[in-house]
Amino acid sequence: MAELLLSVVMESTCGALSPVILTAHVGRPLYEGRCDVGARLKHGDGRQQRWLAELRQAGAIVGRAHVVLDGELPSNSYMPWRSGMLPVTTWHDDDIAQCLAVARLCDKYSQGEAATSPVWLTIRYFLDFGQSARVREALTVSPVRNQQLGTLCQCDLEVFEAGARVATLTTVYERPHGQALK
Repeated sequence: MAELLLSVVMESTCGALSPVILTAHVGRPLYEGRCDVGARLKHGDGRQQRWLAELRQAGAIVGRAHVVLDGELPSNSYMPWRSGMLPVTTWHDDDIAQCLAVARLCDKYSQGEAATSPVWLTIRYFLDFGQSARVREALTVSPVRNQQLGTLCQCDLEVFEAGARVATLTTVYERPHGQALK
């Protein structure tokens, strides 16, 4: 779900901005079938833009994410595009793919850990993926902490590329009654 929500924001900005943080609330599980995803710019300030992305299925909101992106705001090197701004120079496809790969990996991990869908998740990006002169390497995940908070479980993990931390994930989900913490 994080990948879908981030991808619509990245597409709305033509992949010209670097993701800083994605915080998603999951209202219910995503089922196979048609879904609608949309994003709109909520606020721009300095180098940051704040976007709201929503995922709907059968008319109901399945998930919602607030995404903070880093990048230049409108100047004479930008032009309006949809509800965002299109810079003259945009990211390479590899950069967008790597950001989405982090979100996909976090989705996969959080779905595997949680017996039910996460209640919310946060992905914090640490590197500017815009530095694409190097070859991309495989992403790896390292669990940091699992803790129980009443009926909720919180899992924290770090995502690495070539030994460098590129993101962290915090996911919170409901623990089914009687299930022990992993």
